[in-house]
Amino acid sequence: MDDWNRLPAGLPAFMGNLDVGHFGTYAQPNGGEFGRVGAAWLKWQLKGDATARAVFVGPACGRCSGPWQVQRKNLG
Repeated sequence: MDDWNRLPAGLPAFMGNLDVGHFGTYAQPNGGEFGRVGAAWLKWQLKGDATARAVFVGPACGRCSGPWQVQRKNLG
């Protein structure tokens, strides 16, 4: 959380926490839920994929409900 609070003003950032322990879901096939979220971030940022963008942005973003605890800054 200290790192999150120290991010430079204006930097786009997404923080999602899923309470699954220190190693996350990476041992599951294809990285599990964390792997899917990471792939969606890259698709949005590197390819401009609108479907992947909806995982992170908007009032009904794909990770803004359910078991995820989410914080966002400067996402457009």
